[in-house]
Amino acid sequence: MRRRSWFIVAAVLAIGLCMPAVLAPATQYTAVTLVTDMTIALAWNVVVGYGGQLSLGVGAFTGVGAYACGLAMVHLGWGWLEAGLAGLVVCAAFGLVVGLPLLRVKGAYFAVATLVVAVGLQAGAQLWTWAGGGSGFTLPIAQLPSDSTVLRAGVVVLVVALATTLYVQDSRFGLRLRAVRDDEQAAAGLGIATSTYRLVPFVASGILMGLAGQLSALQSVSVSPAGSFSMEWTINASLFVVAGGIGTAVGPLLGVILVYLILTQGLQNLGVASSIIEGVLLVAVLRFAPSGIWPTALSVGKRLESAWKRRAGAQGMAADKEKRQVHVATASAVRER
Repeated sequence: MRRRSWFIVAAVLAIGLCMPAVLAPATQYTAVTLVTDMTIALAWNVVVGYGGQLSLGVGAFTGVGAYACGLAMVHLGWGWLEAGLAGLVVCAAFGLVVGLPLLRVKGAYFAVATLVVAVGLQAGAQLWTWAGGGSGFTLPIAQLPSDSTVLRAGVVVLVVALATTLYVQDSRFGLRLRAVRDDEQAAAGLGIATSTYRLVPFVASGILMGLAGQLSALQSVSVSPAGSFSMEWTINASLFVVAGGIGTAVGPLLGVILVYLILTQGLQNLGVASSIIEGVLLVAVLRFAPSGIWPTALSVGKRLESAWKRRAGAQGMAADKEKRQVHVATASAVRER
């Protein structure tokens, strides 16, 4: 990564770790949801925005991560940190096992295949009596971290997701990944191992999604098929990324702030009207900024900069012309004398 990227990552980590000291408990709960959604958005953006693979199986990874962490705490008596690391390993292994066959198909077939995996896991979890069946299970209170600790853990996970995104954006790996996304056959002709460059972002994003699922489980103190494997994970991730700007590092973060923090939280007291207003505003954003908020803002900024430079150049030319006219007039007056 570039030096600027390292500075951004360090700044986000430092500010995030200080947040629990200044936020009220109720606000900390909202902050955990915020960092969880940001992690999901960044992870989905890696595999879809940079990798060009439309995945509808976000819930599969969040569910696997939540269940692996929760079952280790309930049945093995592990602490939340040890269980979380075990869940990370399980998500990585799950991503490899599922990714190898799924990535043999492309386009809409890949999207449907990931959706089938998520739905199948949700159905299987409902029949898994050892894991509580359809009602799920509750995490042991004695082994749960405090709200501030969950928030700090969420900040660390978010920073890892942000660092991954910036690495993909700035590195040679990311350049080759985008080459595979744009034209896989041409990339293969240049000697790029296309299968590897499709598998790595899929597994990496799956690990991040699994960690986000663990954060959600620790926050809600429960794990269930309806929540952990929900299709809402995929819907929210796609909405955040598309609204903010797909294929960018800042866009997904802005999408979460707009959709969750400003619209969902800001309008929650309006009841049914909030859903209507939220829908209208999102349609307006997609209508007038189809590429997303961040790319549109950059485009508008470049246009304003170009217009300002043209205006400044025109003013400079006018001033030079006026100076030349004055100089000619002065010279003429001197010759007449």
